[in-house]
Amino acid sequence: MNPTGDLLWHWRAWQRQAEWQATCDGIGQWLDQVQPASQELLIIGASAGWMMPVRWLQGFKKITTFDIDRWAAPLFRWRHGRLLQASGTQLQCHTRDALTPLDAVLRANPNAAVLFDNVLGQLRFQQPSLDHAAARIEKITRSMRTREWGSVHDAYSGPVYPRQSASTTPHGYQSIQAAYLSPSPADHSAVQLAPEFAKFSAQFNAQGDWLDHLTSNVFPSGTPVHHIAWPYAPRYAHWLQAGWIPL
Repeated sequence: MNPTGDLLWHWRAWQRQAEWQATCDGIGQWLDQVQPASQELLIIGASAGWMMPVRWLQGFKKITTFDIDRWAAPLFRWRHGRLLQASGTQLQCHTRDALTPLDAVLRANPNAAVLFDNVLGQLRFQQPSLDHAAARIEKITRSMRTREWGSVHDAYSGPVYPRQSASTTPHGYQSIQAAYLSPSPADHSAVQLAPEFAKFSAQFNAQGDWLDHLTSNVFPSGTPVHHIAWPYAPRYAHWLQAGWIPL
């Protein structure tokens, strides 16, 4: 399976909408607190918008999506196009990479806020080493220093004991992004995030080793961060982090 998305991913997302509803609600609650200054939005890694609340998207006059997955654009239009049209929101969907030419994409859309939608945590799978992945994430966030932007992304993921029911999905919580935690981008570890990670992994009923997605320092120090549980599969879960950086 391609970790950035493919038809199997969309089939899984469609099948598990009920199981993922609490996660979607958590993302929606976070976005309800976001009040962008811009009336335009770029969504990078939009997929089909499976976990994106259309009510928030309807607040923009123009939305432009980017995703390398060839199924993302038609499925995004299928899921959200009609309601966006009803609200007068212009929608443009592109099937191409927006991260490699990010500076050019930003210059072409100077007035748009940017949302990285579950994409930054996937970069560790697309680079030749963890050092390269951490450096690329740092370069992306450096490019955003003069923009209004936000991200929801994987922080950690790993095996869990089976949940008894959807009601056992962990509740999210909020924190404030601490100052940069290590002198080396490659030196991220669960040990450095022990208090936060222990609090959330206990709710997950986590077991074994969890994967570090190298995103613990995506947000600037002082950013309010929402921590959201994602019960991806009966025996596997993700810890999502979401934050928004205003102008």
